[in-house]
Amino acid sequence: MFRMNRILPRCVVRILFASTLVLVDVYSIPQSVLAAAIDPKEIWLSGVDPVVLHDRDKNAADNDFMELFKSGSSWARASARVQVFKVSTQFLHRSSDEQLATVVQYLRSHHIALALEAEIMVTSVRCGNGIPGFTTTNVIQKAVDRVRSVGGQIDYVAFDEPMAFGRAHRRPGQCGFSIEQLVQNIEPNIRTIKTAFPNVVFGDIEPVTDATLTPGYLDSMLEFARVFHEQTGEKLAFLQADIIWQNRWQPQLLEWRTRLRAAGMKFGVIVDGDPADRSDSEWAALAISRYRLVMSNPQTLPDEVVFQSWQKLPNRFLPDNVPGTLTNIVLQSLER
Repeated sequence: MFRMNRILPRCVVRILFASTLVLVDVYSIPQSVLAAAIDPKEIWLSGVDPVVLHDRDKNAADNDFMELFKSGSSWARASARVQVFKVSTQFLHRSSDEQLATVVQYLRSHHIALALEAEIMVTSVRCGNGIPGFTTTNVIQKAVDRVRSVGGQIDYVAFDEPMAFGRAHRRPGQCGFSIEQLVQNIEPNIRTIKTAFPNVVFGDIEPVTDATLTPGYLDSMLEFARVFHEQTGEKLAFLQADIIWQNRWQPQLLEWRTRLRAAGMKFGVIVDGDPADRSDSEWAALAISRYRLVMSNPQTLPDEVVFQSWQKLPNRFLPDNVPGTLTNIVLQSLER
């Protein structure tokens, strides 16, 4: 994802001030308008899994990610609203067999689809090492094999911003691919996943920032989708917006929704808080307000909403009846 800590630093006061402005705008919207908003057709949920957590800090205390998948876990109301649960490439590759089997079995028994946020690009001796979105073909092959070994299937694959991280060439290690080169690079991993899971659906995640206001940005996204289909035989079914909320995102979402739907693609939005938030309740309030702001405008209504955190907050997924948890954010957003 286009993490906030990958952007040029802003002072915390500026971030919090911008966040406050968003909250004021949202709560000035009449409740009748909010109530009239139509829920998205598909709700996704994703958060920091134990593999990613310990990659960041080997001494970090375990979070309650795995508690989501225990019998009788305390998110019955929220889980009933979720159609897709997304996990990291790292989790499918390096979780324990028990962890992976537990997740797969729970999702299957609750009729929730499994999505992979894929580091889909293939690193090489020339470029890609240490760049987000890159891994090796061996990693993807092992992740696929492990899911199959526990009787699971990957239903969706959401690419981790290949246009943002694969085409850039601003620092050592970046590849600077053309669109054609980018598709050629990821094609082996597409073939591996498709061979194992013939019904898998592919899509992309890309950032929405002030930089993406550049004329032709969305044209390049649609060209990527065209070349991807031409070279792999697979369609990109969706494009999800990873929004930097302090930037000018509203006009871009309007264009995304209009043009993606015209191209036969679903339009999605990732909903989150900010890295600078000081508490779970602050992160949650901001995420909920952003969801309501997006949904209050008929011209930006998404087909998919992804409630996701890759940040240190919120600290807990459960229970869904306690404000500040990730599952409670789903409920407060959807149960107006």
